[in-house]
Amino acid sequence: MFLDTSVIIELFKNEPESQRFQDIFNKIGNEPLYISIIQMGEISDWGIRNDHDVSEIVNTLKKLVNILPLNEIICLKASQMKNEMRAKGIDKFGLLDGIILASAMSINQKLLTTDADFRKAEEAIILN
Repeated sequence: MFLDTSVIIELFKNEPESQRFQDIFNKIGNEPLYISIIQMGEISDWGIRNDHDVSEIVNTLKKLVNILPLNEIICLKASQMKNEMRAKGIDKFGLLDGIILASAMSINQKLLTTDADFRKAEEAIILN
């Protein structure tokens, strides 16, 4: 399963005993986990803004997820997806969203997210 940055942040914000953490963990199950390399920047940015030890977060992620590199196909698909989503009325769907979704699709994975901007993407599973 491909994890959106919003899900990763939820996992870091919540204690393992919390209902939110458990809901996400149960949805993930035993599946292999993936993120895009670009998400490392988003997660680092969140960590810096919230006074977290970024190196600890990065090291933890490296142990838990497979990190996909970017390539030309993903980048081109991402820009196409951004424009398609905006045409569907999702004005906040950005290029980074497109990169994350295109990355998930490139390895035939569903994207687990808490971000409603993915609501019109068949490949996304949105947690409430």
